[in-house]
Amino acid sequence: MEMPSPERVRIARELHDGIAQDLVGIGYSLDLLLSEESLSKAVRTDIRSTRFAVDELIAKVRREILHLRKKSSMPLHTELQDLATRVLTGCEVTFRLEEVALVESAHAELILIATEILRNCSAHSRATHIGINLYPVNNRTCLEVIDNGIGGAHVKDGHYGIFGVIERVHALGGSFTIESTEGTRIAILI
Repeated sequence: MEMPSPERVRIARELHDGIAQDLVGIGYSLDLLLSEESLSKAVRTDIRSTRFAVDELIAKVRREILHLRKKSSMPLHTELQDLATRVLTGCEVTFRLEEVALVESAHAELILIATEILRNCSAHSRATHIGINLYPVNNRTCLEVIDNGIGGAHVKDGHYGIFGVIERVHALGGSFTIESTEGTRIAILI
């Protein structure tokens, strides 16, 4: 069985050893609070609600760890569509996805890059429509994500999402372009 890229395994290990373990610890702390007999019914209900939210986050992190540890057997364009369907809820998504040829390590990195971009769109853009394009250009691959949201996406001090995407793109020898005034257009060429 072929293994996923070393970068995917490293990220999965960091998620497991860091965030997943921290969330489990928070869950145990909430369980201890719930065992306190002096809690009012309202406080107990709030803590229980928070405990359920922590359980959902633990399950989500575990799914991500599993996904990262699996070598994808899907072509990139299919995996991007599957990713967008999971991440982008509550807005219309259109796809113009062509089959492209990338080595496994670049494929895995582009999925990690797309995951960060799509999560940012979902969390911050307030977009009602997001377009995702993937196509070959002169022996390279272009990924575009275009939304009709509020704009304002740029590298900010103390925030590492876009900065991390740029680092990943440059590590692949690619280029990153962002235009974000009315809506946002991100183009990645690798």
